[in-house]
Amino acid sequence: MPFYRRLQPVRALSFDLDDTLYDNLPVLRRAEQRLGDFLAKAHPTLATVTAEHWQQHKQSVLMERPQLRHCSTEWRRHALSSGLAALGWDEGRAAALADEALEHFLHWRSEIRVPAATLVLLRDLAKRYPLAVISNGNADVARFMTEIPFAAVLRAGPDGPQKPAPDLFWRCCEQLAITPSQLLHVGDHPETDVAGAVAAGCQAIWLNPRPDGRPRPPGTSLPTATIASLEALRLML
Repeated sequence: MPFYRRLQPVRALSFDLDDTLYDNLPVLRRAEQRLGDFLAKAHPTLATVTAEHWQQHKQSVLMERPQLRHCSTEWRRHALSSGLAALGWDEGRAAALADEALEHFLHWRSEIRVPAATLVLLRDLAKRYPLAVISNGNADVARFMTEIPFAAVLRAGPDGPQKPAPDLFWRCCEQLAITPSQLLHVGDHPETDVAGAVAAGCQAIWLNPRPDGRPRPPGTSLPTATIASLEALRLML
């Protein structure tokens, strides 16, 4: 547990979601597969459209409208509707099917099983600190972590531009009535989590490697400390 900065008094903890509290890759793969199956059943002409086609179109949409990167839900909605239109669907039908598909996808995307040890840790920490979520993704903690009393939940898009922009961190501090230096943010990404939190004036804990064991190279900002597992927070706090 190497420290790079002196730990300042902590009044609240915030957590990234994907690849911090759980392994997100299999969750996203399942959701993408079910989305493809749904579209294939929606109309015979969509049965031959590959997952690679949808992914390529999604990336081309981002190149045309880079502001969509700040809201993953609206990015996917636009990619679906414009992708259907490019396949010959009229605008109204494309938008309607895109909305229906997105509603299903958001449900599947939040079918997440957080490790039992992580849930126990969060419940224990919640007895001592207000807990918050600061995420660039669109997983809905109300669907899979109802037992954790999060005091604030902020997501890129509805609540501000994505990390590493400072807005989500600052808004979290406002909701918790603390100064940025009193927030300790925990996340796996060296830029969106660590550099973003540090730039916002918060403290940052870098989880490396991620829950599935995949390491990340260091980023541009030093965290307060690096931990190899979330359990290390028990020793630190």
